[in-house]
Amino acid sequence: MASNSKGKHMNDFGALMGMGLGVALISGLIGLLIAVLLGALILLFACKLVVKSDPGYGKAVITMLAVIGAAIVVHIVLGMVLFWLGMLAGLIIFIVDFLVTAWLVQKLMKSPASSEISYGQACLVVVVDWLIWLAIGIVMWVIGMVIGFSFMHGMMR
Repeated sequence: MASNSKGKHMNDFGALMGMGLGVALISGLIGLLIAVLLGALILLFACKLVVKSDPGYGKAVITMLAVIGAAIVVHIVLGMVLFWLGMLAGLIIFIVDFLVTAWLVQKLMKSPASSEISYGQACLVVVVDWLIWLAIGIVMWVIGMVIGFSFMHGMMR
């Protein structure tokens, strides 16, 4: 065990825990930054597909930050209120999250050339956005399974 200049023993495990928490915090913030920037690109693409307008990347980033903040609040509040419903609570939270996300897209993703998009169009933008995220998730899952099975196959030899 190491000791400091006063002769007291330092806890190596505590130092490792502090480093681990620091790395987790930094990597979490980097992951959040990547999620916001990539999410803004996907949201902008979905908006161009559905509404045929370009509100700009800056508005998409602001919208993604608002959507993530609203999703955190919705999940915490409804999770605490509806926890006793089990899986039904998850469905209710999903629906409320969808409606709030569509409302934020309607209010924040205004194109300079056109006026505010309708709530129905915003709902369609969110559906397209979430389907793109689902497709990305499926592709990542398939890649992970292929890598996992190749490791398993290599270990059996």
